[in-house]
Amino acid sequence: MHTMGRWRGIATAFTIAASLVTGSITVGTTPVIEAASDTTRLVPLEPCRLADTRSGDGISTISGRRMTIRLGHCGIPDDATAIVATTTVIFPQSRGYLVGYPAGTAEPNSATLNWTAGRTWGNSTTITVGDDRSIEFYKSDGFGTGNVTVDVTAAFVPAAEATAGRFVPLPAGRRLLDTRSTATPAAGDVTTVPIPDGIPADATALAVTLTATDTTGRGFFTLYPSGGERPEASALNTDGVGQFRSATTIVPVGELGFDIYQSIGADVIVDMTGWFTGESATSSADGLFVPLAPTRLRDTRPEASPIHPGGSIEIPIDHDAAAVALSMTMADPDTRGYITAHAARTERSETASGYGFPFENTAQFALTAVSGTGLSVFSANGTELTVDLLGWFTGTPAPETTDSPAPNPVPRQQVLAIGDSSMAGVDRTFANGALQGADFTFLARSCRRLVRESCNGREGPIPPPTAYQTLSGVGYKQFDALVMMTGYNDIMPGFSSDVPQIVALARAKGIRRIVWLTMAREFRTDKGGPGAYQVYQFHNDVIRANAAAHDFMYAIEWSSIVRQVPWWTYSDGIHLDRPGGYGAADLISRSVAHVTGQPCPQPERPGGTTDGVCPDPGTRPPIDVRTLYGI
Repeated sequence: MHTMGRWRGIATAFTIAASLVTGSITVGTTPVIEAASDTTRLVPLEPCRLADTRSGDGISTISGRRMTIRLGHCGIPDDATAIVATTTVIFPQSRGYLVGYPAGTAEPNSATLNWTAGRTWGNSTTITVGDDRSIEFYKSDGFGTGNVTVDVTAAFVPAAEATAGRFVPLPAGRRLLDTRSTATPAAGDVTTVPIPDGIPADATALAVTLTATDTTGRGFFTLYPSGGERPEASALNTDGVGQFRSATTIVPVGELGFDIYQSIGADVIVDMTGWFTGESATSSADGLFVPLAPTRLRDTRPEASPIHPGGSIEIPIDHDAAAVALSMTMADPDTRGYITAHAARTERSETASGYGFPFENTAQFALTAVSGTGLSVFSANGTELTVDLLGWFTGTPAPETTDSPAPNPVPRQQVLAIGDSSMAGVDRTFANGALQGADFTFLARSCRRLVRESCNGREGPIPPPTAYQTLSGVGYKQFDALVMMTGYNDIMPGFSSDVPQIVALARAKGIRRIVWLTMAREFRTDKGGPGAYQVYQFHNDVIRANAAAHDFMYAIEWSSIVRQVPWWTYSDGIHLDRPGGYGAADLISRSVAHVTGQPCPQPERPGGTTDGVCPDPGTRPPIDVRTLYGI
């Protein structure tokens, strides 16, 4: 939510439907996390289908958006406190998400799995066992739309120390297989991945990320101990030709390693982040798992910056842990790309923790080492990211190899500014030089409306394109931010539905941040017409309510600024004279810096500093533009 202060009021006449600084960004506080149980060790299981909504097998109860599964089969030990499961949604009819959690508790603010309509998708996770030895799933669009399968591969049972079943994280990911450099497996092929060098021969399981590339159609991939009978379970699913899918899981291994069965032709890549010990290991309390209900650690969406292409963020871990189990969701990546999670301030390997795609929210399970600083997540192509903690492994954090955080530099921002005659004052007063700190495409035309046909302005007899038409003509990802100073020519009945249309279209165009300047509401003439004050008050309420409903949208209080400097406008209180043109351009520049996490392009006064992230200019005193710009 981004408004001046915390705006809570909303006009009863309408309803809103809510549907950079160079360097690494770290959160200021770490959530208080309580363990759901004591330490545990891993018990590998033969991969087994725990539940299937198509047949009803394994399901205790299902009603509306919730499904409960009692863990009474698939060889799960009676004293298990958590399980490792792969959940797959099949032919969903709408976009949605699903989360698994202990039965008898409220669904957490987390996601085990995300999907779009018609896309079969799966992801693994650890789920803590709840009341009556049961787990529960919440599905946002209900269990009547699309089917769900749940496969189990391992369980965790209580242990104060153990020989077998302790996790040994690798300091950096390790690539075990990449068929792109050998021969592409065909449909029905089985590929054996041996236990890698340096790993004890009696290791019980490996933590791996399986990636399928250039798929030949709809199909699935199953991982199981090498030489064993292939189970009815899947670790990864695809639903089309040429796809790129990945999934992380804990796979039980035999003496020969593990097998990959694939029902379709595709290249496969396998990366490993650690292994679980066998009986030959020394008994120890290191590497034991402490399961949790999903706990949100980080969400970049309400922050000023995503992870930029080639950038990283750091996340502190409030435990003396050697490794963590995570669910990470790539939200609306810039392009198809990957993320890599690794111990903060250590060398990053050339492996992937998961892949994401434009217009998709993609959840990814991960087991990764952590350092004393915590966790670092790198993005190759840029993405918003949520990170949920599912549990941690006891032991000594990985040693750090550098004192410096990995950078997350802000690229030069491309900004589209769309306005009507109010914003056109920047052009008319030749104040464009005050548009600084980004590359601006400045499109201001008098009489422009949001969605409904524009009126005739001072530029000529032909009405200008609407804001919607203007935005429709830009390319996908052509702009990083949108600035709106439009709406003075729009009427009350349509404004509350027009603003969400502009917001939705901007997001569809790949625009990450939206800045909307509130409207000046004081008039010293009757130019605004009867009731104009009430109209613009209503418009501002709509703008603020939309900003409150979306993390990516910011309402900047131009109305507050203009009331303090009446000499910035002509007598109508809307149109800008020369100081107002500079004031609007300066405020727009500071707003863009604020919402993208960058320093202000100019100090607030001559000789001042621009350290830190630029504050919201709508909450600051008006700038003395005459002195700052020498006008």
